[in-house]
Amino acid sequence: MKENAKKKGWGFLALLSCPCHLVLILPLLAGTTLGVYFAVHQTAVSVNLGIVFVISLVMMFKRASKQAKTDKIIRLLLKI
Repeated sequence: MKENAKKKGWGFLALLSCPCHLVLILPLLAGTTLGVYFAVHQTAVSVNLGIVFVISLVMMFKRASKQAKTDKIIRLLLKI
């Protein structure tokens, strides 16, 4: 259960940090300090969000493969 929540958390972080979503996030942050920072430093923010995006995708798929291995072991044990 905890592993599934972590996997969903990494997936949500990947969704928020995807550089292509920056175009959608900027209007939501308009008028805020964070929005102004993102608008002024758009290239740096895009690069950093891209790095966070890749890391979160790797962690999400690592958790998914770990969950699949655990499920396989449990199924094998239940067959016995």
